[in-house]
Amino acid sequence: MTGARHAASVVLCCYTEDRWDDLVEAVKSVGGQTLPPAELVVVVDHNPALLRRAAEAFEAPGVRVLENHRRAGLSGARNTGYRAAVGEIVAFLDDDAAADSWWLEEMLAPYADPAVAAVGGRAIPAWPDDAPPRWLPPELYWIVGCGYTGQPESRAEVRNLMGCAMSFRRKHLEALGGFTESVGRTAALPLGCEETELCIRLRQRVPGAKVVLEPAATVRHRVTRGRTAREYIRHRSWAEGISKAAVSRLVGEQDALETERSYLRAVLPKAVLRELRRGNLAGARGIFVATAAAGAGYVRGRLRRGENETQPSPIPVHTVDLAGGSEVDWPGEAAALVRAGEVVLGSVRRPEDAAGLRERLAELSADRPPRPERLPRVSVVLATAGRPDDVRRCVHSVLATGYPDLEILVVDNVADGPRGPLRELATTDERIRLLHEPVPGAGRARNRGAQAATGTVLAFTDDDTVVDRGWLAELAAELAQPDTPCVTGLVAPLRLDTPAQVWFEAFGGFGKGYRRQAFTADAHRLQSPGRFGSGNNMAWRREDFLALGGFDERLGPGRRTKSGEDLDLYLRLVGSGKRVVYTPHAVVRHEHRGTEEELLRQLRGYGTGLAAMYLLHAARPGGLRELALAVPRGLPRLLGRKSEQSTESAGVPRRLVIEQLKGTVSAPLALLRERAR
Repeated sequence: MTGARHAASVVLCCYTEDRWDDLVEAVKSVGGQTLPPAELVVVVDHNPALLRRAAEAFEAPGVRVLENHRRAGLSGARNTGYRAAVGEIVAFLDDDAAADSWWLEEMLAPYADPAVAAVGGRAIPAWPDDAPPRWLPPELYWIVGCGYTGQPESRAEVRNLMGCAMSFRRKHLEALGGFTESVGRTAALPLGCEETELCIRLRQRVPGAKVVLEPAATVRHRVTRGRTAREYIRHRSWAEGISKAAVSRLVGEQDALETERSYLRAVLPKAVLRELRRGNLAGARGIFVATAAAGAGYVRGRLRRGENETQPSPIPVHTVDLAGGSEVDWPGEAAALVRAGEVVLGSVRRPEDAAGLRERLAELSADRPPRPERLPRVSVVLATAGRPDDVRRCVHSVLATGYPDLEILVVDNVADGPRGPLRELATTDERIRLLHEPVPGAGRARNRGAQAATGTVLAFTDDDTVVDRGWLAELAAELAQPDTPCVTGLVAPLRLDTPAQVWFEAFGGFGKGYRRQAFTADAHRLQSPGRFGSGNNMAWRREDFLALGGFDERLGPGRRTKSGEDLDLYLRLVGSGKRVVYTPHAVVRHEHRGTEEELLRQLRGYGTGLAAMYLLHAARPGGLRELALAVPRGLPRLLGRKSEQSTESAGVPRRLVIEQLKGTVSAPLALLRERAR
């Protein structure tokens, strides 16, 4: 596997040593392609023993073995793979599929058409007894992950591809954020449809994009004996229904079920009649059982959150530069950040509203401070206990700012760090420094970075962000103004692909508006501390940060209090008589939590951290009296979010508000259990 001249990277995901022989054959088949790929990326899904074994067995030029640091499951593993890939095209092969030697060459051929965004092949079943069981007609081969009757027999556009042998242009994977990790197979559950959801989302987001099936691109997909059992057919069909319900919530019922409705009307009735004419009652019964189980699973999936709950559709995220000639046009609604060069004007949902923001340009430009003649040295502190590929994405965005005097301090906040992928990252650029803080806590890790920094300015962001090209220059310009020890910036969503992401943004998100503001110790500071800004987009004069003692290490992610460390720091600063400046022109994009489970956990943590921060404030001189006066006046705003009534009117479930309130109840115990600083 040499020759980076070829455009394709092959990603092969695996999770269990039970398929070791299959995995070896799959790797071997990739190496025998008539058109060799640029590389093979083997991604091991949360299995340390398999990771070690694969790394030893597949050590060869052009082969990389990576650990999935994302959410466990096939979607997370595939996302790890495409993010590491170098090819213009990323092809995916399952660990129990062996590609025919012509597979990749045939799959790449349709990409001669620039409109082709994704191409899939055909999986031919390799049965354990060389023949399928009588109760599994060819119309049901999708149950075992293979091509089935009803699919096109020659090259044609389709709604979606099958996962075991498919490919995408990498630019589209990056723009869409890859596979939705709340959908798809895990080691424990035979769920699916992650490729269906991605293909539908691709066609919704990219006008004119073609998803093509090329049946000549063939692989041999091994079917285990267990997958031919009647019980597996029922279980897998039920899981398919559950998965289709999840996809319906993400992309809308019409697009999610269009192909299935046609399949039910036109394909399955003919199959039942054929099996009955042949006297194969088992085959006809298999169709009925699979159809009924899938339908029941779909109904169960739809009822899981209640049929009356509105599931928001994905919202495209754009940036429109009125000064740079960006086309101000998109279908439907979108979350569009509108700017004129370096000046952020606001956000709109419809293209016809963008032009009206031009009127703000003169006013907002006059309010921006000038860039200093000599930019200060900036130390960007990035504390992480998360996914190395997210860290890599964030670090690359910081380097892409082109800021002239810069260092990036990556603080690995895991007990057994620093981790290998971060060590490798630190060798790629001399401006990257890797530190290790074994004691958990984002506040402690950030303090570690601040102590080691050599810059006069400290900039903080998180590993789940992508910073704007002008981010550091805007922050530095604000800090160059008199009496400005701290500045915060605009945090916009990176994508709004899932209901959880849309809900979080409607719930308040991280956005603080589009006007530059200065905050001091006014009467409202305790009622809405979140208005100062967010800790994932802030910068400090280092001397002022250290004079305050940095973050209170009893607060924040990694501690029992979960959050609140940034708001506590802002309150301590304005309480000392100084100010916090917020600018909308220093922008970072944040990857909101993708699943409802993750969002609820996040909001519960926000409630805990906010209440814990207030308890700490009450213990300071005069704090209890200030808090007693602030609470009656500002109780509706104490959570720093929209009210329950307004969130319901925006389509946000009430349980999000309730979950954050639950977090506040746990704050006293969480704070008591924290060791003294």
